[in-house]
Amino acid sequence: MSTKENKSTELKKASQNKEETDPYYKEKAQNHAEMVSWIASAEKELADLRLRKTLLEDDFTELLNEYRRLIVTDAAISTVAKTSLLAYLTYELLKPLNDATLKQTDSYNVWEAKYFSIKYQLTDKRDLALSFQMNVIDTRFEAKFMPLFLLDLQEMSVTVDERQVLELIRLWYSEKVFSRNQLTLINYDLNRLLANFKQLGFTVSASLLDNTRALSVDLESDFPLETNILDDIFITAMDSTEYDFDKIGQRYYQVKLNQEQNVYIQSKKNRTHLFIDSNNRRRSILDFFTHYPFFVPLIVRE
Repeated sequence: MSTKENKSTELKKASQNKEETDPYYKEKAQNHAEMVSWIASAEKELADLRLRKTLLEDDFTELLNEYRRLIVTDAAISTVAKTSLLAYLTYELLKPLNDATLKQTDSYNVWEAKYFSIKYQLTDKRDLALSFQMNVIDTRFEAKFMPLFLLDLQEMSVTVDERQVLELIRLWYSEKVFSRNQLTLINYDLNRLLANFKQLGFTVSASLLDNTRALSVDLESDFPLETNILDDIFITAMDSTEYDFDKIGQRYYQVKLNQEQNVYIQSKKNRTHLFIDSNNRRRSILDFFTHYPFFVPLIVRE
């Protein structure tokens, strides 16, 4: 390197050192760094606004794709965008209830319909859990949220928690939390949701709640078959011209109902077993027990 080049290099270093210690240049560098940070933040906010605008314009299929792209992968999006996406998606799932003034509540993940409130939550597997809080007759009491539906938005499947379906029967019959008429209306609206899930492309698992299938179901109660309950069923059957009651084996009984429906009652190992055959009549277990409440004590106790 020549003497001239050495001097030039030394001058540049001296100038840089001076700029690094000069308050003016230090402030200028800080302002530059802040400006770069502001631009990055603005670009991030603009991207978020564009995403939220897109979500507002999306239909169910597009929202579903965004759910898979952003929620399932746990993508870095704003809380507002995430809650908006979940709200828009769940509205499409609950859309049949809109004729009964479906609306959001003050809680970001709770919708309110005519006969119940619906809470949606993400599971660890990024499935969508829908829980229902039924309206009660007596406002001194409050029903808990019941996890009824689990939606796998990747496999497009819906699972119904049948334990909660039977719990609905207990709350109606034993706890008197809501009336028989309410349970009928709840059953109707829940089945409207199941029908909507199917229309949106979900496979809905067979369940006691589904009123599009005939009942041909075995139920096992934790309770023994008590004589007084059996006597009440016998009396009800004998009092009706549409019913009949037969003993067909040791601790084994058949109750013939109208429309050629049958209920078989059997005692096994100190438990009550129930087989319900609706004779190809499509109905849910809620519909069945609200029409024939004298069978409820076989599976539910006070």
